[in-house]
Amino acid sequence: MRTRLTLLLAAAALAGCAEAPTNTAALAPKTDTPPSEQDRAWMRTIHQGNVAEIQTGRLAQGKGSTKRIKAIGKTLVQDHTTFDIKVAQLATRLGVQLPKSISAHQREEILQLRAAVGKDFDQEFLATMTNEHMAAIAATKMEISRGSSPAVVALAKEAAPTLEQHLSALRGAHGE
Repeated sequence: MRTRLTLLLAAAALAGCAEAPTNTAALAPKTDTPPSEQDRAWMRTIHQGNVAEIQTGRLAQGKGSTKRIKAIGKTLVQDHTTFDIKVAQLATRLGVQLPKSISAHQREEILQLRAAVGKDFDQEFLATMTNEHMAAIAATKMEISRGSSPAVVALAKEAAPTLEQHLSALRGAHGE
């Protein structure tokens, strides 16, 4: 009798759970702070910068007149490709829509670089990439100080040293 009562209670308890969802991952609390407009703007801007610098780096690899320009181009392609993957993954996770193309200004800069040759290309490349990196560093510092999403701020903190290294390499190549 006691066994039968235990079985009935167990069956009743299981029947009560039959409608409970079994996928608890969907019920887990979201730990990401929703991105602010500052966070969203930084992610969009840095994504467009990454895409433009990948394209520009490829141009430098093919059109640079010195090994140093070609090497800087290769570094830009590698680093910005790797970083843009992280930006895209985080944007997807946070529901941030990234632009599908670079800005009109970036497009114009790339067109000018495509038209340049030899030492003119090198100087135009260095000037363009120096300005772009200074702007990216300023935007990244603003994200670090004013961003509200810990995940986005952490990504900005991760990007800052590499952007500084790129700027240093670009400035160092100006004198050649």
